Amino acid sequence: MKLEVFYPTGSPVEASSLPHAPRLADLKGKTIGEVSNGMWEDSRTFPLIRKLLKQRFPDIRFVPYTDMPAGVHEIDIDQIGEMVAAKGCHAVIGGNSA
Repeated sequence: MKLEVFYPTGSPVEASSLPHAPRLADLKGKTIGEVSNGMWEDSRTFPLIRKLLKQRFPDIRFVPYTDMPAGVHEIDIDQIGEMVAAKGCHAVIGGNSA
């Protein structure tokens, strides 16, 4: 018996690496954007995240995920940085994957 296995990732490719943005010292007075791929309970998790962060940083502001494009195909990876910067975000919470 012969078994053939398909390796879907193809040949290993060395990825180029961009430097990470520096971490924020804290979230006091910052505006945080929320980006969701729309795949898992964003209507429950983002409000909880907001509530918990507001307890620690009362003057924090949010651009809610409902004010941003959602979904795997609607979020253009090449434009997301410009989009959140235009909304005045200092940081982004991306999430809610299944």
